[in-house]
Amino acid sequence: MRALPPLIACLALLAVAAAPAAASSRHDSIFQDDLQLLFSGGERRDSALAQVRGLGADSIRAFVFWNSVAPESSSTQRPPGFDAVDPAAYPSDLWDRYDGLVRAATDRGMGVILTPTSPVPAWASQCRGSVARRQSCNPSPAEFGAFLRALGTRYSGAYRDENDGGGLLPRVSRWGLWNEPNVGRWLTPQFVRRGGRLVPASPARYRRLAAAAIAGLRATGHGRDLILLGETGPIGNTTGALFRRPVATARFWRALLCIDRAGRPLRGREAREQGCTRPPRLRATGVAHHPYVRGGSRPPLTRPRTDEITIANPGRLRAILAQGARRGRIPARLGLWYTEYGFQTNPPDRNLGVSLSRQAAYLNQSDWIAYRDGSVRGLAQYLLRDDPGLAGFQSGLEFTDGRAKPAMHAYRFPIHVVRRGVRVTVFGQVRQARDGARGTVRVQVRLPGREFTTYRSVRPNPKGFVLARNVLSRRGVWRLYWEPEAGSPEISRTAKEATR
Repeated sequence: MRALPPLIACLALLAVAAAPAAASSRHDSIFQDDLQLLFSGGERRDSALAQVRGLGADSIRAFVFWNSVAPESSSTQRPPGFDAVDPAAYPSDLWDRYDGLVRAATDRGMGVILTPTSPVPAWASQCRGSVARRQSCNPSPAEFGAFLRALGTRYSGAYRDENDGGGLLPRVSRWGLWNEPNVGRWLTPQFVRRGGRLVPASPARYRRLAAAAIAGLRATGHGRDLILLGETGPIGNTTGALFRRPVATARFWRALLCIDRAGRPLRGREAREQGCTRPPRLRATGVAHHPYVRGGSRPPLTRPRTDEITIANPGRLRAILAQGARRGRIPARLGLWYTEYGFQTNPPDRNLGVSLSRQAAYLNQSDWIAYRDGSVRGLAQYLLRDDPGLAGFQSGLEFTDGRAKPAMHAYRFPIHVVRRGVRVTVFGQVRQARDGARGTVRVQVRLPGREFTTYRSVRPNPKGFVLARNVLSRRGVWRLYWEPEAGSPEISRTAKEATR
């Protein structure tokens, strides 16, 4: 290690340590990209999984679209004699993409989070109208519970695949319960008008869906699994068609848990409207949320609007959850999982995207925010590769043609630096170290007019986290230098000092 120049030695008093061991057991790196992992064929799936694993992800999340495996999903008539709790009653070839993903991820030592969600088979909707309308409208809780029993049985670890010579399918132990139920794309109606008043309709429907889903998972031996309540979107709207207008997140959670703003049980008319006269206890084992900032294109700590919950204000969600737990609606002290998150870039999205360098910096700042929050158990990256059309998400670490954005390297080797007065905190993560790769990290700074100088070498903790606290009166630019015991060294992006 190079000796400190006299100037820096006088200015700096260094205290560098690996991150607390507790963080290693609670903060997973999650990836989701259904187009690459589910809908582009087995060869592309395996290539993308290898890439994601190489970036340091621990787990993958995938939607199980209900209508993608259900028989006669475009019919408004339930198939006669259909036994929805039996996986063998579903067309066997429709399971193949999910079976293949679960196998391939398990073979690579990765966890799997399956989120069964809409579109709904038309026959499972309790609404009238077109097939397109029925695909999100008032899904039958009983039918959804039966579907979850089929999923739970198929991925119990004891089910033999009809399409693979009777081989056992791996067990899945992590489950989401519907994607963004407070958003009209996924569940409708969001609002209804009663007596001239606007009443949120999605919380009560989702409560029934979640209760049925949890019962289905518990009936198939998954009661001790990670069962994530919520998977909520971060924002709401005050305009737009009521049928699809998103319910603001905090309002949705309070109605879901049958409490008011003060944490008191709903009573009278409001309790009846929300189906809260005898609210069930939702026996989830975790909570999931998608803490995007508005548009996926603003700084992570942008101040949210009333009743929004983003990565900037998770305390609002924790407070609601604590109030609900005190009323017996959910278990206490549930861990928080950020199961979808990212930032859109310009290029290609010239309306909502941030610059490529800002995407990289914002992702690393978000890593730091999540790391500091002891309730957060996992943070997801959505996507690996940009969606093909601008109507989709442009939050990938790659462009559609496979070219890497700067965020690719930033994800693999995060760094974020915070200065308060003369105190500087350098945060980082060597994601490769989570596989047991040993080595050291040099914390390096470049002061004005000088080259990068190494303060000291430290070892990352089992999840790869490194935290360095310094006292340095002059501002500088920072980087981390990873020296594995086997393999080539790697250098993080350079990071300027932020204020938080």
